[in-house]
Amino acid sequence: MTFISSFSKIKDPRRGQGLRTSLDQVLIMVVLSYLCGHFGYRGVHRFCKLNEQFFIDELKLLHGIPSHVTIRDVLIRIDDNELKKAFKKWSKVYIPLQEKDWLSTDGKVLRSTSKDTQTSKQNFESVVSLFCHKSGLVHSIAHYKRKSKEEGEASLARQLMSDLKEMGLIFTMDAGITQKKR
Repeated sequence: MTFISSFSKIKDPRRGQGLRTSLDQVLIMVVLSYLCGHFGYRGVHRFCKLNEQFFIDELKLLHGIPSHVTIRDVLIRIDDNELKKAFKKWSKVYIPLQEKDWLSTDGKVLRSTSKDTQTSKQNFESVVSLFCHKSGLVHSIAHYKRKSKEEGEASLARQLMSDLKEMGLIFTMDAGITQKKR
């Protein structure tokens, strides 16, 4: 299963008129730049411009590298749930798990999403992921928006692990996730 076949089911949020770069092309550029350590809309664009000839040749780009505004527009408007499903489908093929494999569970707050940080109504967005030690790749990922008094990270980690509970895997996690379920 290729990246494109896994992600081809994602609906392009942009209107069809005047599109110069397909959704597949944008997602491939974003993923490759992230894998090479270039993050953010401008960082992705900078990486793509530095490797412009490669992307033009490999992705058959007719109009060159899209602007950082186009990259931002796609990433902001794309359906998160569709993207997570596609990633999960793709990662299952490329990250095979076997009994007694080690997976690390961790959650991270997304920078600049915190609101009301000094009050009890603190809100933020986070990502919880399962990292496979053998392959060195992320196997599963989940995203949540935390509102005050919600469980958040721990319940999401349990949900990710429950999908794999019958496989005999070994999970490691930080103290924030290891709370006793009530």
